[in-house]
Amino acid sequence: MDVIEFEILYKNLISIAEEMGVILQKSSYSPNIRERLDASCAIFSGTQKLLAQAEHIPVHLGSMHLPLQYIAFEVNPEDQIILNDPSMGGTHLPDITIYKPVFHNDKIVAYIGTRAHHADIGGMAPGSIPGNSVEIYQEGLIIPPSRIVVEGKNNRDVMALILANTRTPYERRGDLMAQIGANNYGAKMITEFIARYGIEKYEALESEILRYTRRMMTHRMESLPQGVFTGEDSLELNNGRVEIKVKITLDNKITVDFSGTQEACKGNINAPLAVTHSAVYFFFRTILCGDIPANSAFYEFFNIIAPPGTIVNAPRGAAVVGGNVETSQRLVDTMLLALSTAIDVPAQSHGTMNNISFGNSQFTFYETLGGGAGAANGYNGASGVHVYMTNTKNTPIEVIETSYPLRCLEYSLRKNTGGAGKWCGGEGIVKHYRTLEPCIFSIISDRRQLAPRGIKGGEKGIPGKNIVIKHGKRQIIDGKDTISLDKDDEVIIMTPGGGGYGLQTRDNQN
Repeated sequence: MDVIEFEILYKNLISIAEEMGVILQKSSYSPNIRERLDASCAIFSGTQKLLAQAEHIPVHLGSMHLPLQYIAFEVNPEDQIILNDPSMGGTHLPDITIYKPVFHNDKIVAYIGTRAHHADIGGMAPGSIPGNSVEIYQEGLIIPPSRIVVEGKNNRDVMALILANTRTPYERRGDLMAQIGANNYGAKMITEFIARYGIEKYEALESEILRYTRRMMTHRMESLPQGVFTGEDSLELNNGRVEIKVKITLDNKITVDFSGTQEACKGNINAPLAVTHSAVYFFFRTILCGDIPANSAFYEFFNIIAPPGTIVNAPRGAAVVGGNVETSQRLVDTMLLALSTAIDVPAQSHGTMNNISFGNSQFTFYETLGGGAGAANGYNGASGVHVYMTNTKNTPIEVIETSYPLRCLEYSLRKNTGGAGKWCGGEGIVKHYRTLEPCIFSIISDRRQLAPRGIKGGEKGIPGKNIVIKHGKRQIIDGKDTISLDKDDEVIIMTPGGGGYGLQTRDNQN
């Protein structure tokens, strides 16, 4: 295909995914999707290969192709398939994926997909992120592949089942309909693309996208050092630590081996295999420069070894809600350490999504909080940002206070929390909430004990801290916890700073 024609048609395909994201954002009901953009959109071939995506949430995008293989029943035009099962390519239960097939002459030529984090899908705690879950059944409703739309009409039975298992059915229905609508738009645009350019051109574009990515990856991998590189890091449990080990072998393929990583734990930081794949793809796409197309040809260059039954390949039934949000972050940190001896990489960032949820039978509010980014050679780390696998916005104070019975008393940078160095790590965040009615508060966070590391002589960032003020009495709570709050209780979340880069001297103080 002519290079100019290819570029125009390929960017056309990407723009469809991006426009789907705008539609999903603008038509969703929950602030988590509408304001934080905690959702992702992608386009797949009729053979279930990822072709194009919008640059949304890394932990979503690296695994959205996996659930397609578990759709074991025949799909018809205008059907849409829903699922969230982590053992079938899902990430954690609040992340619900919906696919729509696109037909041409009675043949499936594409799948359109959206994945969105829903602020409640049932379970033992409002928000479906209990800090103390030990099995997946405490975390919400498990949805196997099911038709939520049948020949263009909503499947009332499936919708009713989902809505009966959430504390906020009105909001959930709105968000599900937003996903369905975004898929309808994507399918319509693919149909128009084929009508305009022809099915032969569309299929030629599919093939050229994959060929182009293989050529680019082959070229970029020449810049990587050859050899074997190892790294180790830890996640925090309230009563201990969980070890992650990685061995990266770089030759004609990229082999990432997590053998030696700890067995699945009695806690919720077990990661589904889909999450581990997403973390590996994200890390190397950034190391190799982010302009490499993200599609199935990119994935062909990886051999990922994640032993079953470990925290990077959780067994069925294990609690996984924290594995998606926290273990994914630490996997990136561990790979960063492994390659730090061979490549000039940044220091560790705050390395936690700082997940919080307030709720009761009437409302559920979920958000993640940013922190300090690690410094790198030539620049200080950014302050108060999401890093690695998150890539969401924040929830504006005005939205929180007009949507929920909460008040925000402070939202500021946490001064002097970035690690010192020739280049300093970014600062964390302080966010201070007050409840206006009794509710349940859950938090899943990390880096409360183990600080983000500096590099090349740079100092560590300052760990985070979680504080609850009940009836005027201040107490520090664990990094992963669920507690009851009364009216006018307060919660203060202090997120970690990033690590510093290089030795600090009098001549280079920042």
